[in-house]
This record gives sequence, structure tokens and C-alpha cells, in this order.
Amino acid sequence: MEGADVVAAALRAGHRPQAVFLREEAAAELCERLGLDPASVFLVTERVAARISSLETPADVAAVLPLPPRRQLSALSGSDLLVVYVDGVQDPGNVGTLLRAAAAFGAAAVGTSVGCADLYGPKTVRASMGALFALEAFPELSLAEVAGQLPAATVYGLSAHDGAPIGTAALRRPAVLVVGAERAGLSRAALAHVTEVVTIPLSPLTLGAVESLNAGVAGAIALYEFSRRSAGASADPSRRTGAAQEG
Repeated sequence: MEGADVVAAALRAGHRPQAVFLREEAAAELCERLGLDPASVFLVTERVAARISSLETPADVAAVLPLPPRRQLSALSGSDLLVVYVDGVQDPGNVGTLLRAAAAFGAAAVGTSVGCADLYGPKTVRASMGALFALEAFPELSLAEVAGQLPAATVYGLSAHDGAPIGTAALRRPAVLVVGAERAGLSRAALAHVTEVVTIPLSPLTLGAVESLNAGVAGAIALYEFSRRSAGASADPSRRTGAAQEG
């Protein structure tokens, strides 16, 4: 993890780093801000910070966390359960955006297929801005396993063009929302376990200039729609939210 906000999110979630590295110039302020014991951190020079960082400009703080213990999805429960499943999205920025949207709109967990960007990779963690630590994470899991462990859930596949408008879909919970890569779409393996395919209609004013949205944007819009319904809003078939799916 790199950056004070990301490290702070991990600490708030109860994670305990194996190691914390602070740039010497910012050490006193960051120890106070993050509640760190100065005796438990490693002070590094700017040169060393640049060597251990994955960023062009190293952050003032970097930390290493142990991987969390692997849980079973079946341990999650509740009639309002919402799980996001990311199918073949390789860009860490898009996966990080999906993590932020999932946390913001009330999803309990995020799972990824084999071949997705690593949920625990430095770029994904940074792109999530700490949202990863507010969710249960299930990397490298097939949708067949997800559906098998959550038999009561309706599985919604987000598609760019071929689904029912999301504004008219029932969006029943418990639910799994499957988001695929923009170009490849939902994989055949994932589609085999999808209960209902939904699409976010684009505005007719685009005149074909935009064919679809990327995974992060499309997933965020769909998650907002789930959240809006949970808050008591009814479906509005006349809405044109302005987006296709990533997928």
C-alpha cells in the first residue's frame, strides 16, 4: 500500500501491517496522523523510498499487509446481500474503481475471475483508495463457484447492448452483479450462470459516438441503481441514465 489515505483506511479496518516505511521528512507528522508508534516504523531516505515505490513520485508512507485469510462466500448472508463479480477485467484502475463503487453503494463483497487484475496488487489497492478494506474480497473465483455458494442470489450480467434496460429490471436481492471487460464482454463461462442480462441504455443524443462505457463507469452506474432501489425508489422506465455496459 502506498499513500497516507490508503494506509489509514487499512488501519481503520483493523489491519495490522507487517512493515511501515516512512520518508524521514514526513515521519513525525504521519506517525501522529496515523496513530503509529515511531519505534515500530522504518524511516527511509528519499532515494530508498523511490526504490521501493511503484509510483513515479513515491508517497510519504508505504506499508505491507499480510493477505487476509480466505473465507467462503457462503458465510455471507442476508436478504439484502449484493456481491459484485468482476469477469476478466485486467486494468487495475477499472478494478479499483469498481471496488470504490461497490463500497460506496452498499455491496458486501467483490469477487474476481482468473485473469482479472490482482485485487491485492499495488495498483489496484491504490486505485481503490482504501475501499478494498471495506469489502470482503474473493479473488480468482469462478462464477460457477459464486452461484453455487449463493444459491438464493439472482445473478445479473451487465451487457453493453443485449440485455433488458436496467431501469425496468426487478433487481431482486440477494444478488450478484457481473461486470465484464469493455471489449470482450461477459465470458461464455460467466454467461452460463447469469440469471438475467441487463443493459444501461445510452442517450440517443450520442448518435453512435459512444458505443459503451468502461467497466468502472458501467459498474458504478449499475450499483447506484441497486442502491437507489434499496432506498425505496421505484423503477422508472422513462429514465435514460446514459450508459452502456462494459461488457
